[in-house]
Amino acid sequence: MRIMKAVFSLFFLCLILPLSAQEKISFPGNLKYDPFYAVQMTDSDGSQYTLHNASCINPEGEIKYFAWFRRGTDKGLAEYPLDLYKVLSFELTGNYEVYPDGYTPCRVTLSSGTSFDGFLDTTGYMGGVDEEFGTYVRIYLQYNGIKSISFLHDGTYLRCPFCGALFYNQTLADCPFDKTPLIPQNP
Repeated sequence: MRIMKAVFSLFFLCLILPLSAQEKISFPGNLKYDPFYAVQMTDSDGSQYTLHNASCINPEGEIKYFAWFRRGTDKGLAEYPLDLYKVLSFELTGNYEVYPDGYTPCRVTLSSGTSFDGFLDTTGYMGGVDEEFGTYVRIYLQYNGIKSISFLHDGTYLRCPFCGALFYNQTLADCPFDKTPLIPQNP
């Protein structure tokens, strides 16, 4: 009986640890958040890449659904964590080189239509599923000569009334998890 309890405890621990390590993002009403961002990236040669389920990954490998943006000077009078759902596009306006502190000159356009000049943290990469290859890809922001990143959403999202998942991909009609019709939010 003791061995069975020990095996059960070990099994339970192995089951719970990966779940506790998942990044928690909260929204009003305790909605689940599944960031199905679709982005189109253009490099300095004009090649375009469309990524689904995209996110920013910092140099430590942490998945982030925001990007650091500085305004004012290259050292930044103000530094913002811009949530990706608020961003329509980043247009990198600087030279394609590695800047000393990792911030590259950039123009950001928010989903409200407002644009700002500043500096984008380009030390990490964008990761997502490449539409053409159907597999996960990493596109390093500083080393791949990225010219622009356009988020394929307008700041609105869809909500699954069954599981509560949120999706920023406006081309979805049904929840990919449970096939329930999605309801538009923030129109």
